[in-house]
Amino acid sequence: MNALASQLRADTEAICYSDGRKVGTAGHERAKVHLKQRLSEIGCLPFSGDSFELPYEFKKQSFCNLIGRIPGKDSGLSPLLIGAHYDSVISHPCADDNAAAVAIALQAGRIIHEGGGLQRDVIIAIFDAEEPPYFLSDAMGSQRFYSDHVEGKTSIHAAVVMDLVGHDISVPGHMLGILPGVKWLELLLPGFGGKDFSVPHLSSGLFVTGSESHAELPDALRGIGQPDHLKVIATLNDYIGDVSDHGVFRRHGVPYWFLSCGQWAHYHMPTDTPDRLNYDKMAAITHYLLQMARSLDERELKGERKEEKVHDTIELEAAFLRSALGLFHGPVMRWAGLKEVKSRADMDQFAMKLLSTGLGML
Repeated sequence: MNALASQLRADTEAICYSDGRKVGTAGHERAKVHLKQRLSEIGCLPFSGDSFELPYEFKKQSFCNLIGRIPGKDSGLSPLLIGAHYDSVISHPCADDNAAAVAIALQAGRIIHEGGGLQRDVIIAIFDAEEPPYFLSDAMGSQRFYSDHVEGKTSIHAAVVMDLVGHDISVPGHMLGILPGVKWLELLLPGFGGKDFSVPHLSSGLFVTGSESHAELPDALRGIGQPDHLKVIATLNDYIGDVSDHGVFRRHGVPYWFLSCGQWAHYHMPTDTPDRLNYDKMAAITHYLLQMARSLDERELKGERKEEKVHDTIELEAAFLRSALGLFHGPVMRWAGLKEVKSRADMDQFAMKLLSTGLGML
């Protein structure tokens, strides 16, 4: 494990309490205190006023977003936002959901600060109340941050939001005998078909949605390309919906990317513990996030701040899918009933096939 992976592990484990981080609990309060300290340590200044805390209330319950700012060289430019939520859905560690993404946001912020900052300010946004029963309600932290501190007050240049980015992508056990290239595992490991398992080529996968939100984002993603040690699959937000904190930015026409490895066997389970995460993969995602941030920092991204403005990214999606699958491309296409993805209808068919198996993001 390299130094960055070790730091990511430390930041993840630091808020993975046995009693979790549910809103209103002692664990939630401990996480809030710890994360305020970490924002200061990585070089952030408060986004507003003299505190990282941006408290708010909903139906007499208290919540708190934690928002820091890494100064850029030109404070007159609209800031770039890197975001993740810190609350947990159950009273358990919830390492992948979403301590891992918080750790990546912190380490990306640290690296940007230590490198002298970008051209524009970078907001490190650690949102509260993403999980049910607050999800998509007026109590949701990202929605309150936008309505209370952005709308009518400032302009976000672009947002990169993360959720479920700590684990290897696994293949459901029932896919043995269906997905090409993995049936032989059942022969080697009798009884393995009831468990999820990793396939080395696929486990490093990372889904990226949102390139359709601005005309320049497909070229920006192409310019970054396929990173080392990751298999990036670019896809439409429509295939998964507003499943996390990126939704409020999409709805307000802010260019965005959403990063996720999708759901897995330990999603919203007590077994979502720090020892199950892949910290080397998280380090690779951190480096990829930094490339994204630098690319967005350099682009003006003018105009087109309307939700209904969606750009067709089928060529980008098809190219990234082929690159990510590599030697698996032909067999996987045959499994999906396709020769290759050439049109939106082809991608729709592939996406629905993938989602129906449990291999996708839902």
